[in-house]
Amino acid sequence: MTMHCIIHRDDDPFFNLAMEEVLFGRSSETGDGYIILWRNRPTVVVGRFQNAAGEVNPPFLRERGVAVVRRTTGGGAVYHDLGNLNYTFILPVGDRDSRGLDFALYTKPLLEYLDSIGVKAELTGRNDLTIEGKKFSGNAQHVSKNTMLHHGTIMFDSCLEDVAASLSVDPEKFKSKGVASVRSRVTNVTPHLPKPMPMEDFIEGLMSYFAAPFGGTSRSLEDDEVREISEMRDSKYATWDWVWGSSPPFSLSSERRFEKGKVQVYLDVKEGTIEDVAIRGDFFSVADPSDLENVLRGVRFDRKAVSEVLSSLPVGKYILGVSAEELTDLVVD
Repeated sequence: MTMHCIIHRDDDPFFNLAMEEVLFGRSSETGDGYIILWRNRPTVVVGRFQNAAGEVNPPFLRERGVAVVRRTTGGGAVYHDLGNLNYTFILPVGDRDSRGLDFALYTKPLLEYLDSIGVKAELTGRNDLTIEGKKFSGNAQHVSKNTMLHHGTIMFDSCLEDVAASLSVDPEKFKSKGVASVRSRVTNVTPHLPKPMPMEDFIEGLMSYFAAPFGGTSRSLEDDEVREISEMRDSKYATWDWVWGSSPPFSLSSERRFEKGKVQVYLDVKEGTIEDVAIRGDFFSVADPSDLENVLRGVRFDRKAVSEVLSSLPVGKYILGVSAEELTDLVVD
């Protein structure tokens, strides 16, 4: 088996998630393995089976320009920025090879590397790495076609305030069949280092530990790989259908008290589209609010789509004192 060791410098989250899938497919065909270290610009990555809308804080994401992307593995939502390092193992495994289900096997070299630079960490539970009881790394796996993908995060010097703000969601607002994230106390690696260490030095040192057991060869992505990854990025990972439309069905309830009364919105969303809606409250109106409900049915659960529909109506007649923008905030934020 040839092991390809790639330190990838592009921070486009849609490209990077597509990169994992493309190289996974190539490994299935060739039997080659890959070790990849990569980073994303500010992004929330949601698990394959999660309701994306129920995992993120839309106002904060819009304000900061944080992307949302869905991965192919399960588990919870995580925040990435350039202070977070991602690592991926893609390896061929046999039908009866249990390595694809063994988190400890793939986290061991990371723990050994951290120990070598003076940081004591441990694997806790099934897939979390902690320092002094605080999580700094989460891991997930996917096995298919006799190929295993193991990937994880390493919070080296992430903005912890942005981690919390990006994933701040009212748990009472959503009722979903998706897998909800479990929030943990978190930390970065940097406060636990005996002396300061640049991220680039950390990356180079970690790759040497990851590659050593395999005798891996360092290289960059090849032109044909970049072309295939770019195509998958555009046709899948950067699309609304994959990020939002593939969310499991969920129900949402939200309410807000305005100057002239309280407004409550209840939604049922399926395949990323509003299937049913009810608007209730003690507000006043001079037109039947059911007209608002009717126009929202069949609309994507997406701020732009909802805003376009509501902006075409005199919302203030249906709910006195409430603008189209305010109702849009109530529906999708």
